[in-house]
Amino acid sequence: MPQLRQDPTTKEWVIIAAERSKRPHDFIKTKPLIEKAAYKEDCPFCQGNEHLTPRESLAYRSGRPADSKGWWVRVIPNKFPALSPEGSVEREETGFFRMMDGVGLHEVVIESPIHNQILPLMEDNLHGGFKTTRKGSQDNVIQALFQAERR
Repeated sequence: MPQLRQDPTTKEWVIIAAERSKRPHDFIKTKPLIEKAAYKEDCPFCQGNEHLTPRESLAYRSGRPADSKGWWVRVIPNKFPALSPEGSVEREETGFFRMMDGVGLHEVVIESPIHNQILPLMEDNLHGGFKTTRKGSQDNVIQALFQAERR
């Protein structure tokens, strides 16, 4: 279970999520950067591969059903989340430290169907991705954190 811990010196909350260390391919050496194809058959973030991801929680597309092609920004649950939607919002104090369960959502924003371009080349879709991130942040504010801060 992930935890939120308060830094006693700054009073900022940080996420401790040991489960995230279980990611595949963590220690594979990377090759030098080369230009990537616009579409890869096995890439879960490429348009047309929606079936390779969990069901989307938000997408901007015109007139097509959920989890289908035609999106320009897409939000999906993270397969390796730093937070969990379940747990207690009660604080624990252990000596000098404060902590609580890491309750919250952790999603992936795919800011463009051509997601492997570098940011300056994303011109048209870049604004949509940031707008979605802002909307998601506002919509998914975790009430528990506000309650915890008031204690």
